[in-house]
Amino acid sequence: MTTHKQIGKRLLAYLRPHAGKLALGLLCGLLAGAVPAGIFAMIRRFEDATRGAGGSLEPLTALCASIVLFYGLLWLFSYGQSVLLAEVAQRVGMRLRSDVYAHLHSLSLSYFHQRRTGALMSTLTNDVPKLQNAAMMVKDVIATPIQVVLYLTLLFIASWKLTLFALLVVPVMAVAIQLLSRRIRGISNQSQQKMADVTAVMEETLSGVRVVKAFSAEQHEVRRFDQESRSALDISMTGVRRAARLRPTIDFIGALGIALTLWIGGREVIGGRMQFDDLLAFLYAVTQLASAVGSVGSLRVAWEEMMGAADRIFSDVLDVVPDVRDAPDARLLPPVAGRVEFRGVSFAYQEGTPTLSDISFTVQPGEVVALVGPSGAGKSTLADLVPRFYDPTGGSVVIDGYDIRSVTVDSLRQQIGIVPQETVLFSGTIRDNIAYGRRDATDAEIEAAARAANADSFIHSFPLKYETVIGERGATLSGGERQRVAISRALLANPRILILDEATSSLDAASEALVQEALETLMRGRTTLIIAHRLSTIVHADKIIVVRQGRIAEMGTHTELMARGGVYAALYETQRNAAELYLPEQ
Repeated sequence: MTTHKQIGKRLLAYLRPHAGKLALGLLCGLLAGAVPAGIFAMIRRFEDATRGAGGSLEPLTALCASIVLFYGLLWLFSYGQSVLLAEVAQRVGMRLRSDVYAHLHSLSLSYFHQRRTGALMSTLTNDVPKLQNAAMMVKDVIATPIQVVLYLTLLFIASWKLTLFALLVVPVMAVAIQLLSRRIRGISNQSQQKMADVTAVMEETLSGVRVVKAFSAEQHEVRRFDQESRSALDISMTGVRRAARLRPTIDFIGALGIALTLWIGGREVIGGRMQFDDLLAFLYAVTQLASAVGSVGSLRVAWEEMMGAADRIFSDVLDVVPDVRDAPDARLLPPVAGRVEFRGVSFAYQEGTPTLSDISFTVQPGEVVALVGPSGAGKSTLADLVPRFYDPTGGSVVIDGYDIRSVTVDSLRQQIGIVPQETVLFSGTIRDNIAYGRRDATDAEIEAAARAANADSFIHSFPLKYETVIGERGATLSGGERQRVAISRALLANPRILILDEATSSLDAASEALVQEALETLMRGRTTLIIAHRLSTIVHADKIIVVRQGRIAEMGTHTELMARGGVYAALYETQRNAAELYLPEQ
């Protein structure tokens, strides 16, 4: 867990670029805190202005006008403090959100597999605003102690005897603050975790709304969301009740002190040992002191909540080091021919549970190699090692003689194109999605890529053509259309190495034919790894690698493997028999 001192230093680093406005805002805060001293002095002159005026209202009028002037200054300083510090807080929050978002994009896939999307979203939407408030709290951290010292000084000026009586309640206040603010940080952490659960449920159900509706599960999801929301509410209200007890308790203790002071001071006035205006000014200073001490309590609560948020942001996100990152001496990968070698590669997601063991094979430039095998055999993991989504735990992956860990990740991935089984598009235009990997592409290049991918014809059927907005995840397009846009994107990037995750497995016959034709265009002259589920689509591959239980079971062409009568032949016959079973009778 990050210590308070470490968090403080890191927050100061975010505040430092705004030192000028922060200093001016703090100055306004200090001046606003000093204004009551002037009001205190005016109150002490009240008796002189009324009794020694000889019937004239001018001294009283001047005194009241002075008080109004002081409150005008208080308005001005308070406004300046609020605007300046709020701008600093907003800018700090913006930079912090940007840093968190940018760092999330730098992290490895393994990080996202271990954390829910909802929890990460909650960090951005709930934790960052709490930490953003640190900029506003700087004023209280600095100004409140100064105000306490100022008001104590004024109290001693008015009456040192009464001040000593008034200070009897200070230890009681300190104990109350300590007792009532305990566990605020722990409750804040629990509340954040529950809000992450709520956000996760919302994100999951909205992204899977088609499935929810298909199974008429709307009411189930509403109940599940309501249950998580109620649980979050219960924890949140525990924190609210604990925090809400603090300020009224401090005020009540302060009121007891004021009552005691008023009683003792009243006796002093009655006995002629104290002037009435001194007592009035003393009571004013006591109320200001009580307010300042109460602010210390509120500050303690806010501080603990902020520390909890900071600990989650720094420890859970910003301090996480990516598993996959550039080596200190990494160099750019030059344009490659596309020779890919796996040299004794092993990999495990969790230590002691190997997913791949001692994998070795070579793909020559321009070859098409298919990875086949039962689900969970390690085919996708094998392909994920090529663009360094993960690094091998043993052995190495080599491209054109370069160990891919010795080159920069960006220069490696720029020469690799991936068309996944589940196409991911973004909620911009068709043009934006095709140009996602090459944002400087011309309109002619974008349209040429779309024509090569058999996408141009359906794109021109839309009124806005390439400027058509396709909705979140490409929701307004069919499965075949989404795949052809994804293939257009890969074609435009012009990679030397392709990874295809059976891009036609979920399409109808007509769409499959168009997509398959587009894929053949995409694969032409490129080194291609195909993760194959339907074996009928890869019979013409230059090499077929059968993966079983994380190892290579067989390797060869379709003809060679069928003649061998092993694992591949059994899989192929099983799929062919299943297909024939569902063929319609002639």
